[in-house]
Amino acid sequence: MRPAQARYVIGARMRELREAAGVPLTRAASESGWDKGHLSRVERGHTKPSRELIEWYDDSFGANQALVNQLMELDAAVRAGRDMSQRDLRRHVQPVLLGGSVPIDHHPDDRAELVGETVPDGTRVCREQVFEKTWELRNSGERPWHNRWLTRQGAAGTPGWLRSPNRAPVPDAAPGDIVTVTMTLQAPCQVGASTAYFKLTDEAGRLYYPGLESPPLYCTIFTIHDP
Repeated sequence: MRPAQARYVIGARMRELREAAGVPLTRAASESGWDKGHLSRVERGHTKPSRELIEWYDDSFGANQALVNQLMELDAAVRAGRDMSQRDLRRHVQPVLLGGSVPIDHHPDDRAELVGETVPDGTRVCREQVFEKTWELRNSGERPWHNRWLTRQGAAGTPGWLRSPNRAPVPDAAPGDIVTVTMTLQAPCQVGASTAYFKLTDEAGRLYYPGLESPPLYCTIFTIHDP
């Protein structure tokens, strides 16, 4: 994951929490001590929030440390992304030889489209419960898919986070085909919201869609005590 993607994801989540609480941006600025313009830039993904600001949103809008956990997971995903070549940052990347920063069959005309999913955002799941999430993806480009994977971005098994395998196979697909990808996940032990992020890669973990035009797939749940 790229830093700008991480800023956008965490900023959008902060805005959702504030708006769900019915708190205008002006009031949030007044009560938090941060400048209104700064909060706006953070929520739009233009500026990375500080840990202190994340904790204030958590406490003020009842997220139960969900934002802190999400920030840690995003930071881990960004660190993993830095292992890739700077070539991945280009918006239009030409195919490179096997062993480069993108898959050998990478092509600018490759496209993927999310058309359906199970486990809607905010689904309530009991602590440490194992469940499956599926995504329906359409090959909306002009290139066939072979030997692709849905790969976790960030740490897959960190205690206290939403756990998952490192990756799950993506069925081969001709242009226009719709395939279903299934991931087995486990809710954390603590109560609160948690999110896991995934992107399409080759077997070596190289991103098919490294640019900002391709946000990650994700699963967001709210863990509850046993019913």
